[in-house]
Formats: sequence, C-alpha cells, structure tokens
Amino acid sequence: MLLITSCCTTKKSKNKITKKDTKIENSSNYLGSECKGNYVWGGAMNLAWNELTENVLHEKLQLKTDDSNALEMISKLNNAPFAKNDLDEASYYIKSGYGQETVVQINRESRAKFPSKKISDLEIKLKPKDIISYAYFLKEVEYKTMFKKKDVTFNGQTVKGFVAAKRKQKDNIKILKYDSDDKFIIKLQLKENADELILAKGYNRTNPQAVVDSINKNNFAELPKMNDADLFAAPIIHLNYHRDYVELINKSLANKGFEEYILSQMFENIKFDMDEKGARVENEAVIAITRTAMLIRPDTRNFILNKPYWIVMKRADSQHPYFILRINNTGLMVAE
Repeated sequence: MLLITSCCTTKKSKNKITKKDTKIENSSNYLGSECKGNYVWGGAMNLAWNELTENVLHEKLQLKTDDSNALEMISKLNNAPFAKNDLDEASYYIKSGYGQETVVQINRESRAKFPSKKISDLEIKLKPKDIISYAYFLKEVEYKTMFKKKDVTFNGQTVKGFVAAKRKQKDNIKILKYDSDDKFIIKLQLKENADELILAKGYNRTNPQAVVDSINKNNFAELPKMNDADLFAAPIIHLNYHRDYVELINKSLANKGFEEYILSQMFENIKFDMDEKGARVENEAVIAITRTAMLIRPDTRNFILNKPYWIVMKRADSQHPYFILRINNTGLMVAE
C-alpha cells in the first residue's frame, strides 16, 4: 500500500532532529538555506549572479578576501548549473544596470510583466555609479484534477492538508519509483506538461544534489498506477522566506575596474504555496554593488509549512530544478 502523509504545525516537533542530521552537504552547487532544520533553494540568485558577471563585470566575480567560507560561496555561484535556459522566458525577469534609474525600471517592468507579483517593489537608493543586478521568476501550476481538502496528521499533530479520495484524483499521481512506504518518488500530474512537480520521500536529507540525481534517473520510469487500496495525503504548505547573504556582504571586489566597489547588499525572497489545487513559487534576488548605498526593505517573517520530504520543481525539458524545498520537522508548520 502506498501511503504518503505529511502535515504542519507551529509547535515544536516531537521528533528532534540533530544539527548533524540537518546540515546541508556542500557537494553540489545548490547554495540553499537551512531554516529551522528545513532546506530551501530557489534559482533567482543564480540568475541575478549570472546577469552581473556576464553583462556588468564581463567575467566571473572575484573578491578581495581570504575568508574560505566566502570564497567557497563565490565558487559555487560562479559555477552554478542553473541558468535562465532552465526556465521559459515568460516566467522570469532579469535586469542589471547603474543607478536609481535602473531600480525604477526594475519596479516598473517587473510589475508590468507580472501583475500578480506578491513580493514588494524594491525600496533602494543608488548613486549614479552604483550597480544593481536583479532577477525574479514566478511559476504557477495546477493539478489535472483538484484533490480533496482534508486534515492530515504529522507526528500525531493534526494539520490542514489534501488527499486523493477518488479514482480521478489518484490518476493525478504518477509513481516513478517505489521501494517502500518510506522511500518513493512520485510526480503530481499538472494541467500543463511544460513543468513538473515531484515529491521524493526517504532520500538523503542533507544532499539536494543526490535527490535531483535520483529524480533525473527515474523521471522516465512509470510504475503501475495507484490502485483503490493505495493512499495519498499531503499538507497544505506555505513558505515566506527572506535570506541575507551575510557571508558576502561588505566584501570588496577584486575585478579589474571594480576595485572600489563592495557587495553592499545581497538578498533573496522566496514565497511558495502548495495546496489541493496546485503550487505557486515566487523567487526574487537582489545584488547591489556600491561605493555607498542604502537599501530599505520591509521587515519580513519566515513561515515554512511541510514535512520530511523533498519538493522539486523544474521545467520538463531541463535536468536543473528552479526550486527545491526540503522539510525535516514541524517547526514551521501550522496546526489545525
């Protein structure tokens, strides 16, 4: 019997996860974040970084630092596999340039291309020679058939979720690999087949690259469909996340012609929702390279809802995801 369950709560998880269990391995170039034991990565920072290096610096970014952590992060960003050809042009907006005029263009043009954009406009003041590189993408997908809303449980806690209650709903679920109830990969069938939403349970919780590799290896396999005895249940997930790349902020550039510049601000915002209808991911990244600059952004709070499994979103014709989410505990889950 295939049983897939997960849920959310704001209370602390009863099953404690150690720091060793949740430390993300650095064997891949997915420079994700760990938030209360949960892993999240979005591709917008790679897009903004590539825009900066290709169209402003015209070479890979270099720093004047001997900080090994910062240098490792720079290496990952300079060699990230994800690029704008892993998304369709209609789903992203990328812009780089100098001064306040570029900031105004970014706010106007991104809002015009994405009227449903929920992330706030940039509130940033730049001088004429200051540089900004910006990237944003929005993806909204719907399942072929809407699931049924129903409370589910996680570690004994009841949360809002959704289930496959009828045959047509079970047909939404394509089984790519099944080893046991605790280890499997499934794909939720979408109305449009240009994108994919894949769930993997039971795989290495510290290595996103290993999960991506397993998905790519099994993505063209198809096991027998779910039968009447099989079960599917999942939580309603909400993520509102902000990250400052504090390891790189205020470090000086070593690129020729940019020696007087510093990485004054580098941050990203990710919003992700997944419910009985579908999923929506919105990701923004900002890099400001300035002599003197002031960026102002509203205070944000982080809310992540999920359970121990990976959520990977990517284009059907690409092996590189544009979104990865790994949840390990109930620390960010909303109880019923």
